[in-house]
Amino acid sequence: MRFSTRLAQSSDFEFLFELKKAAEFDLIKSVFGWDEKFQRNMHENEWNEDRPKVIEISEEAVGCYLLQDKGEHFYFCRFFLLPAFHGKGIGSQILNQCLVLADEQQKPVKLCYLQGSRVGSLYRRFGFQVVAEDAQFVYMERVANNT
Repeated sequence: MRFSTRLAQSSDFEFLFELKKAAEFDLIKSVFGWDEKFQRNMHENEWNEDRPKVIEISEEAVGCYLLQDKGEHFYFCRFFLLPAFHGKGIGSQILNQCLVLADEQQKPVKLCYLQGSRVGSLYRRFGFQVVAEDAQFVYMERVANNT
């Protein structure tokens, strides 16, 4: 499926909150309990820290992701797709683009996701290894491929 990406703009703020809610509401509710005010504050803090890329299909926003350069490594986060776009290869293409960049710069990529999320199988297919786990999160890392 063809898509494009662009840096999130102020007008994307509410869409991105609703996207996270659509993607993770059930998981967050089961792990932490959903607290709307807390989640909105977290969203605002993340927004102020760094803006993600918005994934679009035919100029319609369908997802987002963020690849942060942390110096010694990249951190892959805020990776969400609307449920209607799961299983169409978009996530694999996004992740592959990020890993190509990381490999070019010879940097590992780190990430974490909520326990119970099915995204872990995608990360394992791309060579990520579990480095730690706790009751809430799974932490993974992928070393750079020498190409």
